[in-house]
Amino acid sequence: MNGISMWALNVLIAILAALNTLFWGLCIREVGSPSMSLDFLFKLGFNRFFILALASAFIASLLTYSVLASLGVMRGRFFLATGAIATILVAHFILGERMEPIHWLGIGLILIGALLLGRW
Repeated sequence: MNGISMWALNVLIAILAALNTLFWGLCIREVGSPSMSLDFLFKLGFNRFFILALASAFIASLLTYSVLASLGVMRGRFFLATGAIATILVAHFILGERMEPIHWLGIGLILIGALLLGRW
């Protein structure tokens, strides 16, 4: 794969990771607290956001395999680290989860670590 298609694939994986976070958050809001009851499992299994969360995770994992197969694990991790950052940002900005300064520092460290791994 060339550089542009690899970046496009990475952006798609990050978007899928962000959507996965959004779908899980919406699923939890609709279904409620987990319990080992048949009613809960039925509600969860047929919840549209649960199905979308599973589908987005599955597609992202297939695309992740493509990145790792093309670039190798060490260089591919640079691209895949953006998925974690997308997840954190969606949880904060869309789902309204509170972030502390330590979380922002963590995002910075993820980026620095990914850049360092991508260079070697």
